[in-house]
Amino acid sequence: MSPARFVLFAAVAIAACAPPPPPAPDVAAITKAIEAQNATFVTALEKGDTVAMADHYQDDAMLMLPNAPAATGRAAIMSMGAGFLSAGSISAFTLKTHDVVAVGDYAVETGAYEWTFTPKKGTPAPDKGKYLTLWHKQADGSWKLVRDINNSDLPP
Repeated sequence: MSPARFVLFAAVAIAACAPPPPPAPDVAAITKAIEAQNATFVTALEKGDTVAMADHYQDDAMLMLPNAPAATGRAAIMSMGAGFLSAGSISAFTLKTHDVVAVGDYAVETGAYEWTFTPKKGTPAPDKGKYLTLWHKQADGSWKLVRDINNSDLPP
């Protein structure tokens, strides 16, 4: 066998032994799962339930809100939420997913939010802005937040 044929044969044999590529993620199904998680997240915050809100985050997650240090870990995220909600309440909260990009067990969501924060003393303050989240598929098939950042579209 000539060296050129050997190299060609070896390349074909190696390619034939390679595992098939993983199936493409079902982005529509992932988006639906994320939107369902977002709905229960909104409900938890509107009820002031920081335990249910924090349950949407993986243990090692990071929440990065404007004008505040990042909260790392579910306990810190729950504490940040409790501190925020001790000053008032959230209402008229909506999350709108714009798109989801999925690779393997991770998905990146971009979207927009609107809500009204009503301080215990003061007038309601509506806000709207955008967010970027990184989700991780759990062993049970559910999705949890790994990174969460948002910022307002309104002037300071």
